[in-house]
Amino acid sequence: MFQLPNEPLAARAGSAVVLLSFLALPASVQAQACGCTDIADIKKRMKEADVAIKSYAEEMQKIAEQMQRQRTVLLADREKRAKMQSRIQHALDQNAGGLPTAPTAGDNPGGTDNLCNTTINLAPSATACMRESLSRHEAFHRQECLRTRSMAKIGESIATGKDRFERDGTTLVAYATEEIGGYTAEKAFLQGELSRLQQAPECRPKPIETRDYTGQARDRAPSSNRQNPVDSLRRKFGF
Repeated sequence: MFQLPNEPLAARAGSAVVLLSFLALPASVQAQACGCTDIADIKKRMKEADVAIKSYAEEMQKIAEQMQRQRTVLLADREKRAKMQSRIQHALDQNAGGLPTAPTAGDNPGGTDNLCNTTINLAPSATACMRESLSRHEAFHRQECLRTRSMAKIGESIATGKDRFERDGTTLVAYATEEIGGYTAEKAFLQGELSRLQQAPECRPKPIETRDYTGQARDRAPSSNRQNPVDSLRRKFGF
């Protein structure tokens, strides 16, 4: 178990009071990560999550069939995970398209290390909404990581170079299940934000203003009744 930083007790107490005060505020008062302009991106990301969840479920079915044929357990070593991730990415590219509003700053948009620390590697141009969405995804991985974290296991990872999946002997099925959980948590956040924004008055399309030109049409004389200036001159001078 990790110790808290050696800071004054009063400072820690003050920070706790501020945090609790913020959490006590109604949800409507707390700052919202997503706004009206994020609705299109939210829908795209939800579609991407659906494709990922479906693809991982299909992978789990194939793994179960392979284990039954071979009568063995398939562990989530780095090579097997990399191949699975490649197939998942291919499915995303084929069925969900890209998400240009959430470009990555590296190979992976986010991650959770052996200490259960999470990182978000989105480019500066990514919106706060997409950052929060990915944070929910990684928060789920962090929660799962904390279930097995201990000083002994951290030491083992340092000594052997194994990540938490290899260190804990995680199966490929369990690995895929955790990924589904991450996307599910992300989708739940996005669905809640989408519902909120769709009901927000400021996000509703403004009605198109129509103008009534019937009055102006009545005020205008028909072209057939307009007097021709040439005819007036002819009548005046008799030609």
